Amino acid sequence: MHRLSERGMKALAQVLIHVFFRRVELQHAARLPASGPVVLVANHTNGLVDGLLLLATLGRYPRFLGKSTLFKIPPLWPFLKFAGVIPVYRLIDGTTGERNVSAFATCHEILARGGTVALFPEGISHDESSLQPLRTGAARIALEAGIESGVPGVVTVAVGLTYDAKARFRSRALVRVGQPVPVAGWAEAYQREAHEAVRQFTAAVVDQLTLVSPPYESWAEAERMGAIARVMVRSPEGSLPEDVALADQAGVADRLARVGDDRLPKQALLTAFAAYQRDLDLLGLDDAQVTARYPAGTLRRTLVWSVLKVLAALPFAVLGVVVHVVPFQLMKRLAQLPANEGIKATVKLLGCFILFVIVYAALGVLAGRAFGAWVGLAVAVAAPGCGYVAVRLGERAQRIGGLLEGYRTVRDRRGVLRTVVARRAEVVRAAGAVLALP
Repeated sequence: MHRLSERGMKALAQVLIHVFFRRVELQHAARLPASGPVVLVANHTNGLVDGLLLLATLGRYPRFLGKSTLFKIPPLWPFLKFAGVIPVYRLIDGTTGERNVSAFATCHEILARGGTVALFPEGISHDESSLQPLRTGAARIALEAGIESGVPGVVTVAVGLTYDAKARFRSRALVRVGQPVPVAGWAEAYQREAHEAVRQFTAAVVDQLTLVSPPYESWAEAERMGAIARVMVRSPEGSLPEDVALADQAGVADRLARVGDDRLPKQALLTAFAAYQRDLDLLGLDDAQVTARYPAGTLRRTLVWSVLKVLAALPFAVLGVVVHVVPFQLMKRLAQLPANEGIKATVKLLGCFILFVIVYAALGVLAGRAFGAWVGLAVAVAAPGCGYVAVRLGERAQRIGGLLEGYRTVRDRRGVLRTVVARRAEVVRAAGAVLALP
């Protein structure tokens, strides 16, 4: 029964993540051990979406620790119980730390069975551009299980979660898995002075997380480094405008961010990129449109095929819009109320799921009473499919518009573009100089 609930929760997480995000990338998945006890730690910037993303993408099923106050929120309680989340009682919530003895014991039992325990050691979901101070829970669980309880082979694995626009529907996400770190190497230090070993181990966890979720001074810096990285990794010989892989972008952006702005090559890069960005803004183009070549045959085939798909999907998409527009707009407005961007994403994702399921059930009951049970079942099953078709059709229509707009602008301003392309080449050269720095 337990395995069945895990498979069911993982499948649900995969569906929700697939719908909410346009694209999810998993980098270095093979680093996560296929078996054996693992304490998994991750950065926490997107509310409950972080947990769902890990459930959906990782090859193993992680048992999460979550603050006990979450269980008091009626819409969340079923998800938390179904996922097997272990409640943690925090002093700031008015409870005593003694209640966590059972939580830690549960974690030790899971690890002893060769399972995976997952924590967000920052202890809060936040909107900051860098890691927040870590709690010691992950270190204590790993060290107590691996040394005090004698569980063999305990390792910690850091996972970095990166979003290009975490609260925006149909944005992208990246999951980066770090190298496993054995706990056994800390045995002597822990036996000598447990408290100090926990402190040092927590500092080591910070280092692990920083490798997969590097800090930025601000979100403005993160966006600027990401934009420069897109220029750096995008092929200048692209046929049609395309996104670059978020993993490639993040890897370059992180390396650029680690170089101080006071270094002369970094200053030259920032100046070159500012000039290039001004040109793009004046032309109303983005880097993907500038690098595209728009070959007539490829452009024509892409447009014709896209239009045919839109026409074929249009009847289903219209039904999807009719079914979903009211609940979606309602949740969209409710999601604007929280100040935390991660909570906004949680409200959108789980709120829409709950409200949509209610709508599907209501439509199924109405159709069943009017036309029979099988028709009601068919309506309830078809409704979410039509909604997904509507989402994909909207994206397809937006791509058609972007292709036409970019092609017309590039064609009409071909003379000006020579200067813009030269500025772009300067950005690439300057970024290469920064990346070559020791």
